[in-house]
Amino acid sequence: MRVLIVTPFPLIASQSGVYSKDIATYLSNEGDEVLVVNFDNEETQYNEIFKITTLFFGNNKIPFKFPCFTTHPHTDKNFYQMSLQEIELYEKYLNIALSKIIDYFNPDIIHSQYLWVNTKVIGDIKKDIPLVSTSFGNEIQTASEDIRYDDYLNKAVENSRFIIAPSKQIELILREKFKLDAVKLKLIYKGYDDDQFKFIDDNFEVYRDYFGISDEIKYIVLFPESLNYMKGADISIGCAKKILELRKDICFIFAGKGDFSKEVESLAKSDHKHYLYFPDLTYEEKPTVFHLADLVVLPLRFEQFGTMALQSFAMGTPVLSSDVGELQFFVNNENGKVIKDINVENFYKGIIEMVEKNFKGKCSLFCHQYAFRNFSKNSGLALIKKLYDYAITEKY
Repeated sequence: MRVLIVTPFPLIASQSGVYSKDIATYLSNEGDEVLVVNFDNEETQYNEIFKITTLFFGNNKIPFKFPCFTTHPHTDKNFYQMSLQEIELYEKYLNIALSKIIDYFNPDIIHSQYLWVNTKVIGDIKKDIPLVSTSFGNEIQTASEDIRYDDYLNKAVENSRFIIAPSKQIELILREKFKLDAVKLKLIYKGYDDDQFKFIDDNFEVYRDYFGISDEIKYIVLFPESLNYMKGADISIGCAKKILELRKDICFIFAGKGDFSKEVESLAKSDHKHYLYFPDLTYEEKPTVFHLADLVVLPLRFEQFGTMALQSFAMGTPVLSSDVGELQFFVNNENGKVIKDINVENFYKGIIEMVEKNFKGKCSLFCHQYAFRNFSKNSGLALIKKLYDYAITEKY
């Protein structure tokens, strides 16, 4: 199978770029021939097993940097800032460049990221090649605020054979806005990286020694998110302080960076037995910390997805969380608990209840199986490949 994947941003520092790279790597390992087209203003070195073609901006052909929805390290231009002349030039440039690439590569299927200008253009020139698109939600928000893009959005939806929603929230938005049925709209989670987060043995003593956890500690509670207000760092710190006023058998591990870093550093220095701070965990250490914890706590005020919860489940550890983002669909009574009113008192009570009832001991295997069967990255990639096969076989 020859697969052309198009993302309107670089393969780094963008969710569609990383997503495209994951798909391309998986397919290449499966023996498929893949070409990824990405947009950039500068030459970026990639060491991948698939072919890459970059459409460059900021030159004689197209004199402005590639536009994006929010921000990107390689550009400071967004779609809101574009003039009508720039939008027309953008579309024309994509039409010419992508037409040449499609004629040259002759793909069996095309996967375009975002229901956007690039997808509309591909739909206009693809002829009889099946087109699959993925929506990440940014384009829907942009089109709702800038009506100049509304037609591009609608044409992209119309031209797509299948549309992939990588989260339940996006699926619900697409279903409502475009009245899409389950035949055209497919929920396939991006999921967590199951190559990294693999269920490991119960050799807790070795891991406790490695991270310097005292033998006097009975329970370990992990706060893995960034130490800022939107991630609820103040709630995490407040809970830890309140609990340690009453009992000394719990160790709190913090593993993020942010505005509250200095406060957490100070706590860890003053009481190394009950506060541990690891702001720079390695690739290998992060899964181990999730595995070691009795409970992962996510008092988030804002979250677009909720990957931390899936990583925790993958390592067999239950989650106490707020109900923002995708967490409302991930966390349930069998793998954790959801707190609707975000405050120290509610999360404090939740932590005490879950550790004292040995919640992890009762649900650890279920947590892992729940994550692996429903939300692992490789399971999602396998579903995408099956969708490609079906689209090629069932052309319409």
